[in-house]
Amino acid sequence: MRKLVSRSTSQDLLRSAGGVLLGAGAIVLLARKSGHGWSSFALLVTVLIPAALLYVLAVRDPGEADGRTAAPAQSVLAVTAVLLWAVALVAFLDWIGASTTRTLNLAAVFAVTGLLGAYATVRARVAYTALLAGLSLAIAWLLVWSKILDHPSPDTFRWLLVAAAAVFFLGSLVLALVSARGSGELAITAGLAAVAAGAFGIIIGAFVSFVTEGGSPFLRNHAISGSQHLGWDIYLLVVSLVLLSVGARMRVRGLGYVGALGVGVFLFSVGAQVARTETGRGATHDVLVWPLVLLAVGALALIASAVRRPRDSQ
Repeated sequence: MRKLVSRSTSQDLLRSAGGVLLGAGAIVLLARKSGHGWSSFALLVTVLIPAALLYVLAVRDPGEADGRTAAPAQSVLAVTAVLLWAVALVAFLDWIGASTTRTLNLAAVFAVTGLLGAYATVRARVAYTALLAGLSLAIAWLLVWSKILDHPSPDTFRWLLVAAAAVFFLGSLVLALVSARGSGELAITAGLAAVAAGAFGIIIGAFVSFVTEGGSPFLRNHAISGSQHLGWDIYLLVVSLVLLSVGARMRVRGLGYVGALGVGVFLFSVGAQVARTETGRGATHDVLVWPLVLLAVGALALIASAVRRPRDSQ
């Protein structure tokens, strides 16, 4: 029995390492030969064959003996294959002469990648591909609406993220009710979308600062603010605390991590006074409302928990 387990473990490790190395080799070869004499078809084949091979191996693997759980190597191959497929689809666009920067073309790439990830979750019982599927479909959602609405405002993107989070949470609930694989990962995707909506102004502000730092005066003068407001800071704090609580109660560590990330972004936002600087007001070193509110609410919450504990124990 010990030899059998050892052999199975070593085979699984070799299979996982082989899949990752094959995918990494394809990406490195693609990067080195792009623009160096290789045709677009040769570049496509370089990444398409490993992507298809690893994907087929993942979905055809019977998994663990219980028939309901993916083998460790199967999960590794599936995740690697889905990531490779995203690159292969971009190479396919280049091969057929389609633009690789057009919004709808990129939306199609992420949509197909999301569908491949979803199928791997259903067919191969790989939970991690559900997270990749959710993220890919969320990006496709934003790209499609950015084309439909023609340069939407930051607040519009925020509400699109909130809508995506609501849909993913609903989908996660449905999957949990039918005991389907990937419900927790889809909930994590929803949490990321919800936190991103609250942190959108910070993300855009950081990106604009990075792009325009040292750039032309025109770029600096016309940089679009992410419009981080007090209301979105409050939303970010509430959503992050809810995710922390739900993650702890449901024992989904990923939700807790996302909630902790949201709290960290909130602390940065109010600490650096992003809302003030993005509305044209300078930061101040005076004692503001936020520190006092956080201290007061935190103290009241601790007192309330201590007061209610004896009642609950009776």
